[in-house]
Amino acid sequence: MSGEPRAGARQGNAPCEALGDRAVPVTLEGPADIGGDGFRPYRRYTVTLPGAGGAPLTQTRDILRVGPVVAVLAWDPAAGVFALIRQFRLAAHLATGRGELVEIAAGRIEEGEAAETAARRECREELGVAPLALLPMLSFMPTPGVTDEHAELFLALVDAARVPEEAGEPGETEHTRPFLLPEAAALAALATPAPGVIGNVFTLAALQWFALNRARAEAFAADHAPAK
Repeated sequence: MSGEPRAGARQGNAPCEALGDRAVPVTLEGPADIGGDGFRPYRRYTVTLPGAGGAPLTQTRDILRVGPVVAVLAWDPAAGVFALIRQFRLAAHLATGRGELVEIAAGRIEEGEAAETAARRECREELGVAPLALLPMLSFMPTPGVTDEHAELFLALVDAARVPEEAGEPGETEHTRPFLLPEAAALAALATPAPGVIGNVFTLAALQWFALNRARAEAFAADHAPAK
């Protein structure tokens, strides 16, 4: 079906617009430090922007400053498996009681670091294996109402036989438990009725991208297959 309104369809006052995020003029005051020296900076801002009818709208918002991050869906096309990890998350423990989440390798992009470099580093640290090749997948903000975290996701080709049972960066008090999951089982999890078996939005988004772009992923894998 066309994305255009049907002829004769009733139209409200809301305009039809092209899809896409966009910038708006804002006046920003702050930040004020309200989080002390925690794991992530917690800042308060006052922002004024156009509201109803163009009148100024002033909001006070508290933002957890995280910044740019990467996440990596590791895939071994020859073995037909994904390499995922289990990692404890306090927020998940408090929210659902299931604190050990199924995740993909992820972490912050350091200042001056390229996203692809960060993706390779996080893959080595959290999965214990270096990617053979990386394909950019998508970017998104997981919780823009409370944090400025902006994620870039990659598909990584890996050798599943080299994935260890335990990994993580000791200097970051990090402990991960890598495991392998057949493609069919991973993609079937996307259709599991609520509340589902995966609570991490990075993992869900990456698997959904793969499901929608499998032909592209397979072509990428074919282009980077080891020479025989």
